[in-house]
Amino acid sequence: MDRDIRVIVLTILGFLGIGLLYAFLAAYFSVPVLRVGNYKAIWILGTSLETLITHFIPLVTAGMILATSLWVEGETLQYSTIDALHQLRKLFFLSLGVAILFGILQEGVLPWATQMKQSALRKTQIANELRDKAFTAERTKEYSNARFYLEYYLTLFPKDDQVRSLLDKIREKEREQQVQPSIKPQEPMTILKFKELTFQDLQEKAIQYYQEQDFVAAEYFSLMALKLKPNHPEMLRLLASSQNTLNRIRLTPDQEARRSLFQAKQQGYEYLKQGDPISAYYHFQELSKRHPKDSEIAKYLHQAYEEVKKKAFFQDEISLVTGEPLASDLLFKNSFRNGLHEFLFFSKIIATGPSSYYVFDIEGIGIEESGKVAYRFKAPFGKFVDSTLLMHCLNRKDPNLSSKPTYMYGDPPTEPSTILPIKLKPQDLVSLARLIHSPMETPFATAISLIDLFPVASIEPMPVVHSLLMRLQGPFICLNISVLVLILGRMLHSKYYTRPPLITYLSIPFLPVLFTIGISLLQYELSILISILIDKVELGFVTAGIVLLGFQGIFLLAILFYGVQSFTRETA
Repeated sequence: MDRDIRVIVLTILGFLGIGLLYAFLAAYFSVPVLRVGNYKAIWILGTSLETLITHFIPLVTAGMILATSLWVEGETLQYSTIDALHQLRKLFFLSLGVAILFGILQEGVLPWATQMKQSALRKTQIANELRDKAFTAERTKEYSNARFYLEYYLTLFPKDDQVRSLLDKIREKEREQQVQPSIKPQEPMTILKFKELTFQDLQEKAIQYYQEQDFVAAEYFSLMALKLKPNHPEMLRLLASSQNTLNRIRLTPDQEARRSLFQAKQQGYEYLKQGDPISAYYHFQELSKRHPKDSEIAKYLHQAYEEVKKKAFFQDEISLVTGEPLASDLLFKNSFRNGLHEFLFFSKIIATGPSSYYVFDIEGIGIEESGKVAYRFKAPFGKFVDSTLLMHCLNRKDPNLSSKPTYMYGDPPTEPSTILPIKLKPQDLVSLARLIHSPMETPFATAISLIDLFPVASIEPMPVVHSLLMRLQGPFICLNISVLVLILGRMLHSKYYTRPPLITYLSIPFLPVLFTIGISLLQYELSILISILIDKVELGFVTAGIVLLGFQGIFLLAILFYGVQSFTRETA
């Protein structure tokens, strides 16, 4: 690296350092305390880097023109054509390195900085909502939910001693409230040991109990066997004989209790066979409270629980949702069926794992081809299971406290109304929402891959395409302006042979501002050109990108030709 290039690079680094200091101070004194809470440091860091990168080109070009006009060697541009080309080659490769650095910062660091800034805002919003929900749950004496909210809040703000002391009080109230704790369905380690009984198993049990003159059990297992083979003659005979005997004898209290239990089990089994696992779940859950050691009840409770998870989810899953919202305020077209256009709005999408997504505050509307509204509904919560949105949110203890979609107008287009097919994956919905609301937060390659989804979701792609094309032009704008500024700086240096005029030194502090204004005007004109290409001429993203890069190439050739002419002008 020769002396001239070294001087230019050091000057550029100096201006970038000053720019970073200014960006940090500006962020520090403008931090929105109420909106970022305890995440001020993250917000300041993200905002500082964002400000520095968005002002990278003005800072670099200000440093370039200052260095080349004041500190480079040589007084006049008395070059031959070959020497002029040699000088331009050095300036070009320096500008190319700066442009590559800008591209790395724009597509590698800027999305990360923007995510940090937005993360501080989203986490604080969630923390405030958790506090409000916890206080509301405490007032309504729902201490279990209040505990969930406060525990999650402390994962975000572990040093909040006031909330920690409140959590201790809530835990004590919860223990006092739970005089008789409810029995939740066991997880697979214990219940999966019980196997489904076959017809042969049920038949053998019915015969065994009949021979032992346990007619209550014989009646029950005969009925269960006949559910599998309704016209089996031996089981029909055994059932009739057992029931006749039971009608003729007086049952003991123990036999009455066993018969009632068997009938209750049969009712729950009927719910399962009829495809109503939710009713079966609550039915067997009540039975499990009265008969916690009954293995058959536990088996059917687990079976109902597994079927319920295909159609609904539980409120305590919502209360234990962790993490900031991945996306918010997304409106998209979901489907077109039976002559209806269906549009959905999701207030928030939150993930609790790589494939576990929940939606808050859902609204949907169906519009006929004539423009008439066919139906409109709201649902407080939803859970994605593959490409299906479940909107039936159950309370584990009380079915009356469960929530379903509420139809304000019209009837559900499909049954059940609580299960809604979604044609886009939740990961794609999250990416779309982020790209729409915060384009710089999405890496360029990811954003390009999402363009084809906009027509599928009936979302206007022009703003996003416009933003991506502007991002694509960033490194090339940096390259062209850098080369031009270096040439102009060398030409300015050749205009004075001793000391530059006083105004040169007085203008140094204003150079970044002046270049910011000039580059902003250039970007504004480029933005108009992009709008014309994609809106008026109706070019696609790829075609418009090629046309714009062609313009940038022509501009660069013109700058280089101007440099050769300027550097050799005095020897002509």
